[in-house]
Amino acid sequence: MSYSKIPAWCVQRVTSLVFLSLIVLLYVAIWHDRPQAQHHGKAPLKLPKAGEKVDDSIPLTNAQLLFICYTLAAHFLGLTFPMRLVYATRSITKKLKNELRQLPITSNVLSNLPETPSKFLESSYGHEGYESSSSSYTDESRTQVDENDDLILHTIIIPNYKEDIETLRETLEVLACHPQACSVYEIILAMEMGEAGAKVKAGALIKEFSDQFRDIEYTLHPNDIPGEAQGKSSNLCWASKHVNGKYLDGHMKRNVIVTKVFTKRVYTNFLVLAADSHLAAKYFSLINGMHFRYPQTAETTMYVPPIIFDRNAHLVPTPVRVADLMWAGAGLSGHYDTSSICPPTSVYSLPLCLVDHAGGWDAGDDSIGEDLHMYIKCFFSLNGNLTTRTILSPASCSNVSTGAKGIRGFFKDIKARYRQALRHMWGSLDSGYVARLVPQMWWHPREEQGVERPNWGKTLILLHRMYEAHFLPVHITLLIIGGAFYTLLTPAHLTHPLLLQTLNLTAYMRIGSFLGFATFFYLYEAYHRVCVSAREEEMIKVGLAGKMEGAFSHRTRKNAADICLFPVVGILFGSLPTTVALVCHLWTLKLVYKVSKKPSWLPAGSPL
Repeated sequence: MSYSKIPAWCVQRVTSLVFLSLIVLLYVAIWHDRPQAQHHGKAPLKLPKAGEKVDDSIPLTNAQLLFICYTLAAHFLGLTFPMRLVYATRSITKKLKNELRQLPITSNVLSNLPETPSKFLESSYGHEGYESSSSSYTDESRTQVDENDDLILHTIIIPNYKEDIETLRETLEVLACHPQACSVYEIILAMEMGEAGAKVKAGALIKEFSDQFRDIEYTLHPNDIPGEAQGKSSNLCWASKHVNGKYLDGHMKRNVIVTKVFTKRVYTNFLVLAADSHLAAKYFSLINGMHFRYPQTAETTMYVPPIIFDRNAHLVPTPVRVADLMWAGAGLSGHYDTSSICPPTSVYSLPLCLVDHAGGWDAGDDSIGEDLHMYIKCFFSLNGNLTTRTILSPASCSNVSTGAKGIRGFFKDIKARYRQALRHMWGSLDSGYVARLVPQMWWHPREEQGVERPNWGKTLILLHRMYEAHFLPVHITLLIIGGAFYTLLTPAHLTHPLLLQTLNLTAYMRIGSFLGFATFFYLYEAYHRVCVSAREEEMIKVGLAGKMEGAFSHRTRKNAADICLFPVVGILFGSLPTTVALVCHLWTLKLVYKVSKKPSWLPAGSPL
């Protein structure tokens, strides 16, 4: 490595370097600077009362003072996160209930804004929201959008790599049951050339569903492009380039909404069930309404739905269910009225013109967290002025499961979920991506027509969210372990009063944080109930519910015990894989994985 590349290497691995710095701080503050044996003969120190000076016979070193400041800050953020999560969960649940009371809206109503009464839109779409990104492929005969019509086309990219054909078929069947599928849905199967049988699999699905969508095609990502690994992100990047070439006119790109339907991968050597995101017809209708209701920000908006694991949660081990519940909670924490930052998890949508402005999806090793990575890329391409809106139609997901039974199946599922968590935490490279883009926006902000001045308020919030995602989980675990070791190694009367007070205070803060998460688990029951009931009702109406037996997970009273495993799950699927990822990043950015089967409840080749 040349010296000129060292700064870039350090910025890219900022999470790993900060992690190592914390370990060094803990070593110095907890072990090296601990009181020595000569203090054992002294009288016990008492906690200072109001107005009294701290007894400095036991010195407080600079490292210990830094430890005190950082552990208080980290615990404060660890306390405020569940408070925001509780507020967001309560808010989104209330909005979903109100949305269900309204009359269903068809795509025809929202096809053309000029003919749609503004009062109707005001009452139906009076909420902010987030959506998922998508891309579309069409032949030339179908890429001509009439500029006088203001017709919105929904290009839905399904990136996949070694996915089971039944899983893909189920996703397509759910989309095909939407009333607007034939008129405005353009499906792109983003395949990998290096996958054996990919072309045959795509051809079979296209033949089966050719008459149920406006268009359905596939793309093959070449396996010999330098710097691009085989996998979903590369396939998505290649597919988006194809879509962008199909729609050349700026007005057309404005009204082509790209939606990426997430296919969750599990990296394991065992047979693993996967989870595709199911979207309701209402999801796309709500996007249409928001796209026309806010014309000033239509070209700079990303739409994000909350997610829900409601398909096989009753069939997986409790630790896996709790891990995915917390993953859904991480996304929910950004869905509240005044939220300006809400990165997507699994599903999002955005206009093709925004994809073009941001430069499309990346396909390098450091863009494995494609959802968050694309959000960050769009955010900084607009100088932090990206608009995000919540779509009140949750994306239904499945929990990771191997399908195995008994004790052996339990441990297989745990291992599969750990591999998936490792892949999630591998996305901590996005913090380095942000660390590189912030100085660029400071010194060289984008100065293009339609791009406003840098929004540093939103940027600070984004930095806070990145810290919560990639730093806080593992840091607070290390701080807790460090504090516990110091308590074991050092008697209370040999501990500096300020340090002793800090350790006691942070213990109470952790109790408060646990109570906050317990409240979230309680509120989640209502959120889960609303989501699964709405999806089941829609599947019954379109005649697919009977073919999806066992695909609706209703929570029962025994699920109330889930909260008890939260601390263990947080370490097993949060702190541990994060630590592994951060250490591995010091010598490699490549994550090698195998993709396994995913859950499918529809019979093979079942007709609609």
